Amino acid sequence: MKEIPNEKIDNLRNIILESANSEKKDALTQGRREADEWIAGETEKLQHETEMILQDARKRSEDIKRRQILSAEREKATEALRLQNRLLSDAMGQLQDKLVHLRGHDDYKDILTGMCIEAIESLGTKESISIRFSATDLPMIDPVQQKLHEIYPDVSISFSTDPAPILGGCWVSTADGSRQVNMDWQNITQEMADSLAERLLPLL
Repeated sequence: MKEIPNEKIDNLRNIILESANSEKKDALTQGRREADEWIAGETEKLQHETEMILQDARKRSEDIKRRQILSAEREKATEALRLQNRLLSDAMGQLQDKLVHLRGHDDYKDILTGMCIEAIESLGTKESISIRFSATDLPMIDPVQQKLHEIYPDVSISFSTDPAPILGGCWVSTADGSRQVNMDWQNITQEMADSLAERLLPLL
């Protein structure tokens, strides 16, 4: 076998090494390019996911804020309504107390008489009439009955000694009990509730 010169062997080795280095460089370049493309793709995915998370967080934050506002408005409305009811209740209580204290007036007999007259007229009948006072006002029966007989001489008006469960005023009914008008302090106060509310609400 003919021996290959060392020079040719060295040249061949250099060619192989250069080719390997070139392939190595190409492989590294390709690897870097693929890595850069992968990193860019993953970065884009990460940015997209981050934006989705931020959008969801903003939406949740807005929902929470909206619920808090609605809750605060409901609490405010509830508190305003509670205040209105308390003021109205206090006003009605004060009005009722004022009506009860009419008993201390010198003309209380005339006040009771006037209420009985209004109730009788509201009944729209001059048939036999029955009247009930509160237990405290039973001593007022005789003077009121005398005055009513003067005003309605042709009407049979009787007073029950069985007191009505009221603070003051009167219950007036037909003798058979088919119709009745309640002119007591509780009922009058309740009837004035709407008027009191109309006056109080603008003050809140």
